[in-house]
Amino acid sequence: MEITIPERILFETEVYEVDDDLRVKRGQVRITESRIMFEGSGNAKLVYISGIQMLEIKREERWGYLMAGGIFLVSAVVMYMFGVEFGIRSFLSAMFFFILPTVFLLISLLLLYWWFVTRSYLLELVTNFGKKVRIRSRNREDLVEIANAVELVKMGAVRMLQRRDKSFV
Repeated sequence: MEITIPERILFETEVYEVDDDLRVKRGQVRITESRIMFEGSGNAKLVYISGIQMLEIKREERWGYLMAGGIFLVSAVVMYMFGVEFGIRSFLSAMFFFILPTVFLLISLLLLYWWFVTRSYLLELVTNFGKKVRIRSRNREDLVEIANAVELVKMGAVRMLQRRDKSFV
């Protein structure tokens, strides 16, 4: 899906996010003299820079995955310790002291891996009427470049530079 804009593109970069289901979503961010265009997998958004009220860059840690993984890990260790203390004498004790802790251990490792992979930085653009547009990336520098480009366009620095270049010719 290619959207064409009659304005000159001032800044362009590729951002990506690792989704909750571990799919990687890639997208292009293009900034022109009056708009920001987001093209992702299957969707596109156009936002007018004049309507942006606030920019915020924050780290999204996804603490829930870390806490859940830690709880499952501690539970598995405690169950293994009870299995060592009381021994495995029947199918039911094997179920509680070996099979269930092994499942808990695998789930905890998956959750801890998921936490490590899905941590990212988030750039929120708050527009008029409180609408938020979010751009997520593992690399903070890409989001800082996008925020700087938006601020330069919003200040009018790009138009002033273009006028200054034309006056010297």
